Amino acid sequence: MCTRIYNNFNPENKFLTTARNMDWAEQMPTTIFVFKTNLDKPTEKIGLSEKDTDALHDNPLTWIARYDSVVNMVGVSAPYGASDGINSAGLVANLLYDSDASYHRNDSAKYKQLDVLRWVQFVLDTCASVKEVVNQFNENATVQIEIIGAKVPGSTKEASLHLAVSDKFGDSAIIEVHKGTFVIYHNMDFRIMTNEPSYAKQIELNQYWRWQWSSQNHFPSSTLPGGPFPSDRFARASYYLNHLHPTHSSADSLAQSKSIVMNASVPVNFNSEDDNFPNIAQTLWTSVSDHNNLLYFFCNARTMGDLYIDLNELDRLTHPVSQLVVVDLKEGKFINKEFYGACYDKFEKADDPFAVQAMTLA
Repeated sequence: MCTRIYNNFNPENKFLTTARNMDWAEQMPTTIFVFKTNLDKPTEKIGLSEKDTDALHDNPLTWIARYDSVVNMVGVSAPYGASDGINSAGLVANLLYDSDASYHRNDSAKYKQLDVLRWVQFVLDTCASVKEVVNQFNENATVQIEIIGAKVPGSTKEASLHLAVSDKFGDSAIIEVHKGTFVIYHNMDFRIMTNEPSYAKQIELNQYWRWQWSSQNHFPSSTLPGGPFPSDRFARASYYLNHLHPTHSSADSLAQSKSIVMNASVPVNFNSEDDNFPNIAQTLWTSVSDHNNLLYFFCNARTMGDLYIDLNELDRLTHPVSQLVVVDLKEGKFINKEFYGACYDKFEKADDPFAVQAMTLA
């Protein structure tokens, strides 16, 4: 399923980009949100939706956004699920499927609760670097957080997910959740991530492939797995990412990152119902983020155009929260809208779907 790569292959952290594929068996209604902060009139956000609250989940995390952000949301109406995005500090967050994720804690009363579909938004609102994200979720964090499970909007499937973050300082981390406990892999060399297996196993596999391609192997092999399975795609992304010339421009880095994840994508209308391909799904869209120049590109696999948003030009948007529906769902039919370049005039005023006032706690 999904693949994420972080292109930090330059010594001065000048041209840093992150790209990811979003894969799913069926098309998904999708909306891009732009959030502009106003610390004079801050909007308080909340970690739970009305559907989350019950006798066990009544201690929501709340926060104030410190940074502007562009966020890709699954859904065209509430409840939304924040999938990935970039903030005005150059931090990028990507959620990918993780079939081994488990969120429940037996001692949850001690923790502030955060819906997994609001995880990306919380991180982009409150953190400027990977180090800050790691500090939010390690065992010594000032506020201890419990991730609450949810269903993917418009689907009956559980949102079983893990988080990847990267920044403009060349840093990267992957955070998994096992039985409610955060397992953090923090290293600037952890640049590639797929759905399965666990990231610990992915590191082992990557070491094997890196040795195969290295000068330490007297009979080096450049054979690459060509299949659609996560471990195959991880190996392909690792090979190409580790055989790049250093970038000399942001345009080169963006093109490199996009081409690598496209190489690790799954074709549109791939037959994922075949019993030989469990958990393999078509690539719906690709996002590419420029950490240094604060650009976010959305590339729909079913259209020929790419949309981008420049966080340096958010004054072109009138409203504090704006939205653009890129994949609509009407009368049971998906509509993939054609957008090209900067489309600020296409964005519409929206309410913040994660604001406290958007929810009435029981």
